[in-house]
Amino acid sequence: MLLKYWEKYRLTQMDWQPQLASMGVSESPIIEVIEQVLAEKGEAIISVYLFSRLSGEPGSLVVCHDLGRGAISFGANIQWGQWDETYEILTVDGTGEQFNFDGNPVAEGDDGACSLGNI
Repeated sequence: MLLKYWEKYRLTQMDWQPQLASMGVSESPIIEVIEQVLAEKGEAIISVYLFSRLSGEPGSLVVCHDLGRGAISFGANIQWGQWDETYEILTVDGTGEQFNFDGNPVAEGDDGACSLGNI
């Protein structure tokens, strides 16, 4: 279940740390990637989706649109992958598992597209 989200939010070098904290992004590997994009470009366009799984386990998906990459985390487990802007699907590196923005696995043949603006 999707709890909170921020879509295509612009971070700048001046405000990125408090903004990420207010969005609930605290995982060091994710912060390091965003920090690198900020250092190179001066800004980063990100989306953050906080969700709860049916088991009640919290999770998040953080997308860095500048890189076309994202990280999905379930508790302390973080997996990186490629973000498909068209279908809003994260394909995890190595395993090929696919997740939509609310942390649900995408079934084969399901394009996953369900933009929050189209609900």
